[in-house]
Order: sequence, then structure tokens, then C-alpha cells
Amino acid sequence: MSGPKVVRIVTREEIIAICEGHLRQLDQAVARWEAQAAKLGQLNEQERAAMRARQARLRALLTEDQLRELQKAVPIEIEHLRRDQLAREERAIRQATEQRQHQRRMQENAALLLKALASRSDNAPQVVQALTQLADGAQLENAEQLLAQGFAQLSSSNETQSLDEQQRALAQRLKDDAPTPDLNTWLAERAQTTRDPRLLQIDRHIAELHLLQGAAFAARFVQALARAEAQPQSQQRNLLLDSLMIELAHNSRDFQLSRDSLAKLHHLANEVRTHSEAGNEALLEQVSQCTASTSPPMLSEPTKRCEAVLAAHVQAQAALARRQAMLQGLAELGYEVREGMTTAWADSGKIVLRKSATPGYGVELGGKAENGRLQVRAVALSPDRDTQRDKDIETIWCNEFGRLQTMLQEDGSELLIERAMGIGETPLKEVLAAEEEVIAAAAQLRTK
Repeated sequence: MSGPKVVRIVTREEIIAICEGHLRQLDQAVARWEAQAAKLGQLNEQERAAMRARQARLRALLTEDQLRELQKAVPIEIEHLRRDQLAREERAIRQATEQRQHQRRMQENAALLLKALASRSDNAPQVVQALTQLADGAQLENAEQLLAQGFAQLSSSNETQSLDEQQRALAQRLKDDAPTPDLNTWLAERAQTTRDPRLLQIDRHIAELHLLQGAAFAARFVQALARAEAQPQSQQRNLLLDSLMIELAHNSRDFQLSRDSLAKLHHLANEVRTHSEAGNEALLEQVSQCTASTSPPMLSEPTKRCEAVLAAHVQAQAALARRQAMLQGLAELGYEVREGMTTAWADSGKIVLRKSATPGYGVELGGKAENGRLQVRAVALSPDRDTQRDKDIETIWCNEFGRLQTMLQEDGSELLIERAMGIGETPLKEVLAAEEEVIAAAAQLRTK
């Protein structure tokens, strides 16, 4: 197929730009991963060093010109970091939930002991006071010790003081024969047989809020839980717990959406900032005002603007690189390429190149380089010619096009044929001298 062709070109410059963009995304992903893992206390120096080593190996792929491998490996590493961060968060949330559940058990156990000790008159005031604090939700480091002291006080009985010697002896024999009671057994016998499963879910949500959004944000939910648990009427208590569960679930979902949207926006803004194009200052300032508390709808508008800016930049740079690659390749094949032709091609939408070895004929380049698709064809420069040569010219151009493909491929670019017509399938297009002069004049003006 050596007639008119529609081709798609991907230049080495485009591929390198894509790889550099991947590496910038990797840098941001590593920074997020390190910061969050350290915040959660889920990162050690060995893990940090291993991550840095993987990052360095991936960066080396660019200098080693392993561009295809880089384009495959970096997205995989970024996804690995995302999943690993989620796993570390889940582990930290699970640990925090277990701590809340442990604290809840301490609170319930203290309440049980206080209830049992209420009928006694010889209780140690300091023990009762400490158990009261624990039952009210205070987090005491010696909670286990306080519970043991309360149980020991409960177990000690002075009832035998009112018995005669024979009765005391009988009581002692019965005591020796009976198994020694312990705190865990006593609590297990008196604890609730079934625990409200909603409390476990609520504790998990609150632990997640505390870790990911901070203690201050979680405080109002902790207070709401305390109010619900203090409600004496079971129906009202159930309503409060159900309402709290729904609110916590919605908050968790909204936070994850906002966090993902904010991470995407910051990545796009960093890309915009990297290109340092004038006119984007207001957009970057708007992005800087966005935080984790900004709702996803509010993040949508600057995100779309950043995407539009980047798309326009990438498209313009890629189009320029494609035009330059084609013109440079044709120049090496002997076609006359003058300064300013790249811009003239962009302005007029097409350009014609001559070659001294084939007088009266040339090659027309057209189409929108912005989308990677170009039209290339051999053309006649005069109606007064021997049309029998037209097929020979198309055959020559076919061979030259193959050489052009090879040259671009060796340089790291690709020139792919999407549609082509055969030799002589359509008459050779004639480009009048006046039309060629207009194109040449446009190129010449651009050089001044």
C-alpha cells in the first residue's frame, strides 16, 4: 500500500514524558505511604529502606532506557503501595478497636463489682472510688489490678465471726473442698450472655475516626455513644445506637471518597505546577485551600480544571514532537525542510516538502498531530507533467515511507499505518504552485 495513508505517530519524547509522569506519581505515592504508615506507627526502618530501594530501581529504568518496562512496573508499584497502606490502616484500626473493646470490658466489670460491693459496709473507700472511676469510663493504667483488689475485697468475708467454733470448722471444710473462685470465673458468670453486636461496629468506626481524622473529630461520636449507653429505656437506646451507626458509616464512606479525591487533585496540581505555565496561579491557589474536610463535590471543579490544563499541555507538546519527528525523518531522506515549517504546519494544517531527486513531485503532510493521526501522501506540484510517472513516484514514496518507519523506530518512536490506499487507486493529488507558495510564505514568516 503506497498511496495516501492515515498514520499514527508516537514519538520517543511522548514516551519519555509518560515515563516521567509515572515517576512523579510514584514519588507522591511513596510520600503518602511513608507519612501515613509512620502516623499509624506501622512503619520500621527496614520497610522504609526496602521501599526506597524499589523506588530507586524503578527510577533507574528511565536512565537505562527501559521505557516499556517502566510503564508496566511503576503502576504496579503504585497499586501495591495503595493496597499496603490500606492493609496497615486496617491493622491499626483493628488494634485500636480491640483496645476500645478491652476498655469497655474493664468498664462493665467495674460496674459489676461495684454492684456486688454495694451491700457491704466494710469496703475500702479508695478501692470503691477507683472502681467508680473505671465504671464511668476512665482509662486507668492499673485497671486490672483495681479489679483484682475489688474482687479480693468481695471474697473476704467476716460472716464467720458470728459463728461458733464448730460452725467455723464446718465452713472451713466446705471451703477447702470447693474450687477456689477467681475473678474471671466470677465475671463470666455475671456478664451479659450476648453482647450487642452494634457496639463492636461502633467501636470500630470510632477507632477509625480517631486514627484517620483525629481525636477531636471523633470526640462528638464518643459523646453520642456515651449518651446512648446511658439511656435507661431500651427502645430509645436502640434508636440512638442505630442512628449513630448510620451516621458513622456515612462519615467513613464520605471520608474515604474525599481522601481519594483530594489525593487525585493534589497529584494533578503538582503536574500543573511542574509545567509552570502562566495563568494557572489562581487555580493552584484554589487547590491549596482544599483539605480533607472539603466535600467531594467541592473538589470536582478544580479537578476538572487541572485535567483540562494538563490535557491541553500534553496534547500541544505531543503534537509538536510528532511534527518535528516527521520533518526530521523526511529531512534525513533528502526532503527540503526549512526553519518554521513545524509552526506553519500547525497553523495551516498541512505542508508540502520537495525533494531534488524527484522534481515536480513532493510529499504532503496534513491532519491533526494533536491526536496522533496524520495524513501523508505523494503529490504532484504541477498539472503539466508526465502522468505515467505518477505510479513510479508512489512506489518510490512507498519505499521511503518504510525507511521512515524504520528510522523512527530506531529512535524510539512508532509510525503506524491505520489506513492506506494502493498504488494508482486514486489519482495523484495536484498541489498548485500558488498553494505551495502560501504554505512556504507562512513558514518563512514564522522564522522572522
